[in-house]
Amino acid sequence: MSAMDVQTSVRFGRILFPTDCLDKTTVALKYAAGLARRFSSHLELANVIDLAQTFPTMDVLSGPALDSIRRTGERDLEMISSEISGIPFTTRVIDGFESATLLLDEAVNTNADLIVLGTNCKHGFSDTSLGARTAEIISSAPCPVLTIGPRVPPPVEGSISFQRILYATDFSSAARKAAVIAIGLGHVEGAKVYLCHVIDKKEESRHPACDDASLASLRNLIPPEAKSWCSAECVVEHGKAAEGILTLANRVNADLIVLGAHKHSYWLSLIHNGIVAAVLATAHCPVLTVSAGKEL
Repeated sequence: MSAMDVQTSVRFGRILFPTDCLDKTTVALKYAAGLARRFSSHLELANVIDLAQTFPTMDVLSGPALDSIRRTGERDLEMISSEISGIPFTTRVIDGFESATLLLDEAVNTNADLIVLGTNCKHGFSDTSLGARTAEIISSAPCPVLTIGPRVPPPVEGSISFQRILYATDFSSAARKAAVIAIGLGHVEGAKVYLCHVIDKKEESRHPACDDASLASLRNLIPPEAKSWCSAECVVEHGKAAEGILTLANRVNADLIVLGAHKHSYWLSLIHNGIVAAVLATAHCPVLTVSAGKEL
């Protein structure tokens, strides 16, 4: 990975923002628009309508009923788009079954470079359909996903720049791919990047010298050619993963947390157990996740 590779990995040329149009002034939309300004991106506003949830019975899926809900979706998107200025954007109503699949297909079809999601999930993903959809998108997206949780404050007006980036890793393949994004953003933004590994009791008992080994592994994630321009600090925390990440994020006043995610990875197992969900629900800054399936 060269300095040029790192730079090209964070060119978010196309940003996809899905919405159910329930909240027309979402913080997530402000982030999507701000990032579009920062990276000169094209923004797509997609109203994703899950017909299985919209219609109580299958026998009402008639032409007039579908036309009516699509027109409502288009009107809602018009209202949302009226709040956006100074960036190129398009709107699209997408309807079908299984909203996560619809959105993932749209990301593939439009070659999206980033998905921006807003979530009000405050506990875990298993409790709400929104959470279940978010978990599926995070684990399977063909591009990075920026999740804006309920405690994230609105960004400043204009373009968005991340200056204190916290990258947390379990040293899985997904996490290594996320490191490319974190370091690349650090270079593009001139930001400080904190590379962190949280050691739990099991790892500590198996490897008495795990602190030194973890620090060495964190340093190895920084390409030799990047060490001359990457302002990075390697940090080892102890305890539960989510708590360690959030504690460090608060201590360094991070404005972005970067994680890896994959269906069979450590991080996704934590999502279903509610630990990474706690990061997304509790963090005071956006969380960027990178699927191991994403080619960089």
